[in-house]
Amino acid sequence: MKIKSGLEVAGATDPGCVRVNNEDNFAIEEDLGLLLVADGMGGHNSGEVASDIATQTVRDFARKMIGGPRQLVPEGGDPKASARARQLEHFIKIANTMIYEKGRAFPRDAGMGTTVVAVLADCRSLTLAHVGDSRAYLFRRGHLQQLTEDHSLVTEQVRRGLISAAEAAKSNLQNILTRALGAEKDVAVDVCEQPLMPGDVVLLASDGLTKMVDDDAVARTIAAAPSARCIVDSLIAQARQAGGVDNVTVIAARVPGARRDPFRNFVARILGR
Repeated sequence: MKIKSGLEVAGATDPGCVRVNNEDNFAIEEDLGLLLVADGMGGHNSGEVASDIATQTVRDFARKMIGGPRQLVPEGGDPKASARARQLEHFIKIANTMIYEKGRAFPRDAGMGTTVVAVLADCRSLTLAHVGDSRAYLFRRGHLQQLTEDHSLVTEQVRRGLISAAEAAKSNLQNILTRALGAEKDVAVDVCEQPLMPGDVVLLASDGLTKMVDDDAVARTIAAAPSARCIVDSLIAQARQAGGVDNVTVIAARVPGARRDPFRNFVARILGR
């Protein structure tokens, strides 16, 4: 699909090969350039409930505050942050409150939570916000860069020099998060902004992908794929082939390549390029 920003976007979610329920959710809002992946956790079906609340809340508030007749920017927040950064952080904080309060009100949902990674993007830049270990990547000119840092115990151990990144990748403690929506009344949201260039690919994914498919394989897949849809379908297939032990959700957004002007096209044909 083509969103108004001009990005080519595709997304999908899959329960994987082991789990019956899919506690992941995702959203693509064509008019707003909003992309979101949420990976829920909790007993019964509460993880699915939490990720659905996060997805619907961010989507609904984005429609109201960005998709209406005029832009609405929340009060408070970092005064140095852009309007888009303040909006996205606000949406996620509201989602956190709603999940937290629902967990307190209904005993069966007590302790539920979800990760979230969300982007507001156009062809020139993106605003990124996340909580938990669902990730965002930027693929540019053959290089894959992780834009988010996992809010997890093993990532904290790596940061402190207690274990290596290779040890973290094999640790049995990978699923222990240090931050998630719904866990506390208030949550810190990591927000950043990133310029985009023609040909860039932005990838959002739950850990059902990133724990099954390594970064090198992800980079090769993006480089070889002719479309955003092919990126998504191929990565989900690879996660399943690797065992598919968790739900897997992927969104890919590609910035159109730079168009050559007619003179350059003529010269390229003459030179056989």
